[in-house]
Amino acid sequence: MLLVPSDRPIESIVRKSVRHLAILAGVTLLFLMLLTVYAVVMRYIFNAPILWALDYGRMGLVVLVFFGLGYCGLTGGHIAVDFIGVFASPRIVQISDVIVRSACVVLIGLMAWQGLQQGLDAFEMGEGTNELEIPLFPFFGVVAFGSIIYCFVLMIQVCRAARGDNLDDPGES
Repeated sequence: MLLVPSDRPIESIVRKSVRHLAILAGVTLLFLMLLTVYAVVMRYIFNAPILWALDYGRMGLVVLVFFGLGYCGLTGGHIAVDFIGVFASPRIVQISDVIVRSACVVLIGLMAWQGLQQGLDAFEMGEGTNELEIPLFPFFGVVAFGSIIYCFVLMIQVCRAARGDNLDDPGES
């Protein structure tokens, strides 16, 4: 494992935060798997469907996706198609990385802002899920928080791309 340079403490803080959120996302995934098994057993073996499983499943997916988003972006766990690097020079690829990731910072930042706005609206209106009326505003907060964390990851990657550094997480090597 490579050590992180000591002159970049923000990267270290973001990396640790993202990993902690990924652990929470993993625990949520485990919960969702157990919930699904329980719901299937109750429905098909005991003929006693549990109606609240859908509400918990939907809210769990919000946590899973948005708490795992930053880790996926940090480690390069997403799908990537490299068609520019095949025919363009490394400098062009570097410039396109900076432009694309900067645009993503703006778009994901807008998503965070809208998540916050929708959360405030849901709080004001008292919105909840269909069956259990689980309040929606905390989950819009999860959307906003996860999006902000991903924005930090993208900003770090913009800085790395602008410097010409490797975009992969140095803590993962």
